[in-house]
Amino acid sequence: MDLDSLFENDDGFLKFEKLRGNFDWFYSNYDELRKNYKSQYVAVKEKTNIDNDYDLERLLKRLNLYNCDESIAIEYVAG
Repeated sequence: MDLDSLFENDDGFLKFEKLRGNFDWFYSNYDELRKNYKSQYVAVKEKTNIDNDYDLERLLKRLNLYNCDESIAIEYVAG
């Protein structure tokens, strides 16, 4: 078994790849997000904006992410 196939079967690596893909999507779409979500936190899952809020705590509560194992990227859109 080579290293590539070992990593492909590793659940943690797959979650990391999903998370990286979500951050890549966020930054690739930053200009469009900035038009609609200035000064807000944006949550991205499966390369889709799933929620946003001006308050990070409120967003986390709504998404119930305090002890979550999902690959959801949350990033701030500057105003």
